[in-house]
Amino acid sequence: MSDALPTATRVSDPGIRALYQLENRWQAWLDVEAALAHAQAELGIIPAAAAEAIAKAAHLSLMDRARIDEGFARTGHTIVPLVWELSRVTGGEHGGWVHWGATTQNITQTGDLLVLRQAHQVFLRLIGETLAAMADLAERGADMPIAGRTHGQHAVPATFGYKVAVWIDELIRHTERFKQAAPRLFIAMLGGGAGTYASLGKMGPPVQAGIGKQLGFGTMTVPSRAIGDHLGKISACSACSPPPAARSGGRSTP
Repeated sequence: MSDALPTATRVSDPGIRALYQLENRWQAWLDVEAALAHAQAELGIIPAAAAEAIAKAAHLSLMDRARIDEGFARTGHTIVPLVWELSRVTGGEHGGWVHWGATTQNITQTGDLLVLRQAHQVFLRLIGETLAAMADLAERGADMPIAGRTHGQHAVPATFGYKVAVWIDELIRHTERFKQAAPRLFIAMLGGGAGTYASLGKMGPPVQAGIGKQLGFGTMTVPSRAIGDHLGKISACSACSPPPAARSGGRSTP
């Protein structure tokens, strides 16, 4: 998101713009690298001291931005220059354990979901504030008469408070959908270069689960670099389709 866009200041920013700055995305990737190291240390794959050193170093503020930028310009790679810099800052014997057994997409996809979870929390907060405002509006309009509408004309009377209550009920359902999507969406993925746990073998699933535990995420059942369905949600219900009579030209079919 760019603050330079002429429309950027038309509405107040609830905090979303900062989440999608490049630096916040990089920090999310670093958070995943730290979670990976902790998960591996708990399973005895890398030394505990290495995990502590990696987590201590995994802060963008500690890194040389010029080195990172030069690395990206030279390699054109999505994350390698950031991994190099994390390894350098971690230093000594511990730097070589950075990114152990992981592949680029494991870190970037899980990290981007961390950013999306931050946005998800902002959206839920905004919906909560909207519901609070609507509740006050419904109370104040509880006895305010308005004309009901049907077929483009006035119908029996209603109240404005009741109309707002309809909005509230719908928004509550949307809130439930948001919350229900979270466990399907926010999951850690660590399948390695080909998505088959080849780098970590039988320790792959426990490491993936450990990353999820560190981040407060679930874990992917069968990781693959080609899986993306959890990033989108398609809702199908009978109410979304026309009734049988409409589909058959006005007549029901057996």
